[in-house]
Amino acid sequence: MNVMSRKMKVTEDTTLVWAKVFSEDKSAPIWFQGIVTAWFFATYIDFPAVTAVRYLLVLALLGVLAMKSAIVLPNVVRSWPLFAMPVFALSSILWSPYPSEALKQGVYFILTPLFIITIISVLDARRAMRCLMFAGWITSFMVLAKFSSIDSGGPYPSKNYVALQMNFMMLLSVAAALNKNELTWIRLAALPFIPMGILFVVAANSATNLVLGGVGIMGLVALRILWVDMGRVKNARSLLFLGGIVLIFSILTVALAMPGEDFVGDVLQALGKDGTLSGRTAIWSAGRVVQEQHPIFGTGLSGFWQPDNGAAQSINYYDFKPYGTILTFHNSYMEVRVHLGYIGWALYVATWVWQGQRAIRNWMVSHDLEASALLMLLLLVFVTTFTESTPWGVFNTPVNIMLLASTAAFSSNRRKFEGYVPVKVSETQVHSAR
Repeated sequence: MNVMSRKMKVTEDTTLVWAKVFSEDKSAPIWFQGIVTAWFFATYIDFPAVTAVRYLLVLALLGVLAMKSAIVLPNVVRSWPLFAMPVFALSSILWSPYPSEALKQGVYFILTPLFIITIISVLDARRAMRCLMFAGWITSFMVLAKFSSIDSGGPYPSKNYVALQMNFMMLLSVAAALNKNELTWIRLAALPFIPMGILFVVAANSATNLVLGGVGIMGLVALRILWVDMGRVKNARSLLFLGGIVLIFSILTVALAMPGEDFVGDVLQALGKDGTLSGRTAIWSAGRVVQEQHPIFGTGLSGFWQPDNGAAQSINYYDFKPYGTILTFHNSYMEVRVHLGYIGWALYVATWVWQGQRAIRNWMVSHDLEASALLMLLLLVFVTTFTESTPWGVFNTPVNIMLLASTAAFSSNRRKFEGYVPVKVSETQVHSAR
């Protein structure tokens, strides 16, 4: 509990202090946690009538934003870098060949960070992560129902996407199981979902996601032991941080000392990938042509992957996809370059820089596992930006994670005003105390 005071002289020796009393506001209504879980579930996977459900949840979240505007709006202002690229994306209705679709997509780009900021302002990071984990648990049963076809995506469009989503479910469960601040029954309930997530990733035959999942598990365990537990010892964190920097530079020195080694090729071979990255390099070549045609502003939102776009359908043809398939470039930076040009690309990179430094700052000062887990998950999302377009998107799990990681600290200093308390202070007592 915090106290702020104003003094008023009563006598020569006595001062009356009217103290403002604050308590930490830990209110997290169950009904709101239910809404958040439903929202995360509706953005975790597509299911029948998902569009109607999303619209209802959008109205519910907007209602919460209005009710809690006193605590949400200041955090929206503090998070203004998250809205720079969405606002520019919305303005692309002026040059997109499909302005109505661009308008809808642009509004979604703005609502995505707005809703996460609303969620993190009302809940704390642990409860927000818990809701996202619950959504992943529900989704895992839908994946289990289509386990026989998981190597082709199961309930998702592709095997890589189902592996990515189940990776996040599994890693959130690992974080909950390791978190001493989490409720005991939730820690126990998370345990069976860890091997279930690993099974799904293995069955999906996605070597990349298997590696990311393994790195994520080892990273979470290491952060729990080295950063959270040992970090409570004086100066331990500084030594660990410096040791990590030394280790990174040592690895780089060894790598640079062996210029004849093809490390990238060795990694690709170990992952069962060829030099084309499963055909991605051919799609990237086609994307560069489009970039050169629209270098500054891009094609505008929804301006490329359309049935009547010859370039898009040519990519579908050479990638053996049916006519009219809404494909992606499998690279977030290329996706934004094609649709929003150099300006959008620069804003997107700036957004990542802001998000990264916010997550790192929160991690450096926090003694809880939530900040470490969010930083680890943010790192995994960042890695996927080079091979997937999902991190440049709306209403999906990777974007939810990166936004939670960068805004988690905004809920840590929330205070609730309890009232005024009169406190009489005697100068004689003060001198005696000294």
